Parts: sequence; C-alpha cells; structure tokens
Amino acid sequence: MTTSDKELKQYRKYFSKELHEDILPYWIKYGVEKNGHGFYGAADLDGNPVLTANKTSVLNARILWTFSAAAMLDRNEEYAAMANKAYKVVTEDFEDKEYGGYFMELTSDNKVANDIKHTYAQAFVIYSLCKYYEFRPDASVLDSIKSLFTLLEEKTKDPSDIGYLESFTRDWKIYGENRMADNNEPKSMNTHLHVLEAWAALYKVWKDPVVELRLTEMLNLFLDKIIRKDGHFGIFFDEKFNEADASKGTCSFGHEIEGSWLLWEAAEILGNKEIIERLRPVAIKMVDTIERVALDKDGGLFLESTRFGSHLKTNKHWWQQAETLVGFMNAYELTSDVKYWNTVKLSWNFIDTCLIDHKRGEWFTKLNRMGEPYLIEPADDPSPYYRNDWKIDPWKCPYHNGRAMMELIKRIDRMAGE
Repeated sequence: MTTSDKELKQYRKYFSKELHEDILPYWIKYGVEKNGHGFYGAADLDGNPVLTANKTSVLNARILWTFSAAAMLDRNEEYAAMANKAYKVVTEDFEDKEYGGYFMELTSDNKVANDIKHTYAQAFVIYSLCKYYEFRPDASVLDSIKSLFTLLEEKTKDPSDIGYLESFTRDWKIYGENRMADNNEPKSMNTHLHVLEAWAALYKVWKDPVVELRLTEMLNLFLDKIIRKDGHFGIFFDEKFNEADASKGTCSFGHEIEGSWLLWEAAEILGNKEIIERLRPVAIKMVDTIERVALDKDGGLFLESTRFGSHLKTNKHWWQQAETLVGFMNAYELTSDVKYWNTVKLSWNFIDTCLIDHKRGEWFTKLNRMGEPYLIEPADDPSPYYRNDWKIDPWKCPYHNGRAMMELIKRIDRMAGE
C-alpha cells in the first residue's frame, strides 16, 4: 500500500517552505559575522551573536555542506555565496598549514583555541568539501580532498586493527582523551558513522580503489561489529571493536535512526550488490526497533535509554527529530509500506507544532517529553550536549534539519515522478 502522489507533493511544499523560508534564511541573517569574514560561533534565542564563543571546524564544515547542497538544489545566489564563504573559512582559517588536517576550535578572532585533531571533525571536513566539489567541480578542490584523505589514512587509520582511532595532538601523536568517545574508549560508533558518511561522499566524486576498499570495510564493520542483534548500535569499543562493558546497556536513538539511512545511502553509492542485499533487512529492522522502543505517541523521538532500556531519557533533541523524518522516509521508499510514511507525517506534525520556533525562526534545541522547549541553561542540565538558550552553537547547526528537508524534497520528487 502506498500513499498518493497528491499527498506527497503537499508535504513537499511544507518541507520546501521550512527549508527556504526558515532554516536557510535564518543562518544567512544570524550566522554571518557583521564585522568579520566568517560565521559566529554562537547566537542566543533571539539571534544575537555570542561574541565570546569559540568557532569550531565541525560547525563551519556543516555550514559548508548545507549551503553547497542547497545551492545545488536551488540555484540561489545567496546560497552560493554562503557556500563560497564557508569554503574559504574552512580551508583558510581552520586548516593547519604546518601539520595538515583541521583545527577543532578557533577563538572568536580566529586564533587557535584547540589544536586537537579529532577524526570525527576531519571526516566532517571531507564530507563538506565533497559536497562543495559537487557544487563547484574545480580540480583544486578535489586535490585538497585527495590530500586530506591520504593524510587521514596515514595518521588516523588503526595500523593494527580495523577502524580509525579517535583523536590526536596537533602533530598527529595519539591523544588519550578521546572526547568524541565520552568514556575515552579507543573507538566509537559516532566517529565511524561519520567516517562512513565521508567515505561515501568521497567515493561519489572520486572512484578511487582505495576509497572503495575503505567504504566497503566501513559498511562491513557496521554489519559485523557495530549493529547489535536487536537492531541497536553499540556505542563504544576497544581496539579490536569489541563493545565496551560500559556501553552495552545504552542506546542512542538519534544515531540509530540516522544510521539506518546513512548506511543505505553509502551502500547505494558503493554499488556492492552483496552488501546491499545484506543491509536491506538490517536497515528496516533498525527503523522498526526505533518505532517500537524510542518513538513517542506524538511522533517525537526520545533521546536515549540506559541500564538496558530500563531508564529512558525522554527529552527530545532537535537533530534527532530531523533524522527521524529521513529514517522513516527511507524505510517507506524501501518497502512501500504506508506505516512508515504515516510516521513521517506524525513526526513532522510534532516538529512543526512544538520544535520550530515560528516566532523567532529556526528550531529550539531541546524539548521535554510534553513538547515544551527548554529556554534556560540550568547549572545541572539533565540532558546536555548543547545549550538550551542558544540557537547557534558548536553543535547546533543547519546540517541536520536542513539536510532532512532536502532529503525529503529529493525523495518525494523521486517517488512522485517529478
């Protein structure tokens, strides 16, 4: 059973309006420095810049990816200008010209504030540069991408075991504090999910046999080691990719629903029929698992569970709601089962009703279970990671919700025969 083209096209209008009349204009208006050449590190709920906030390579790479993708979707001159600006900022301000790679943080006046090289952040730079190259296929951009890939292969890939190590000093010595893996384990699901994302984007623009091999390895790593038998992701791992004991009782729902479609996208880009057939039931199982244990009745996605599911954290973070839309839309495309489309509609209604700030623009950062936004930053935040009282911060970016709108638009166009 499928839904009608008429209904799909109606929802396409909703998603297009949110992208072009809210998300992207918000970042053009409030994200760009008035007295500088880049982007603010943070802005409050009213869009006022937090001038003391540091800037991160992750946020700037995500701005680059978003506006490059938007400029390809809609040949809007403002989107193109934002993509060009972000490209200059990432490659001129954040690149370490001495040791290679990209700095994690700069001060508000562009001095190095944190020179640790996180594999996670380097992967996001490759991901964004690949999208910019799709938008502006200049040979010098591709050369930069190739050089960064070669560097990461040399410095971050584990020479003894599968996968990539988490973090390094500026001159690429192993750094013991693996801040992208909260418990400081040597390897994490989150880093590898975004390495997979980067390698898929890279293989899309550069059919290099080594990239093909690494993307194949990443997909098999998820299928063999990271995805648990119950459809959840393992989170933290030792050097040989055995899940750490401290990780086994925890589920990160946002990463799982995001991963369900990113893995499928990567498999399609790779074009390996064996992996595609192996992954298809797994991707659907992941979505079904999320629907069963992590999706509230209002369509909002819970944050996570701990203690083997007995402790559910019911706050609903902005980025996870965006990924819920794409994950269930992907499942609908794969199966034509209208139940997945109905979840897309339910989740969109929750986002539109509760999460979008229709007065001031963009999306609130976090909501409680009842769909009420947190607007102040408490001393002891029960649901950390990003500030409740900021609309822009090192992690609050246009990439999740902007990408979700673009994915939905493209998928509806594909399904409705546009």
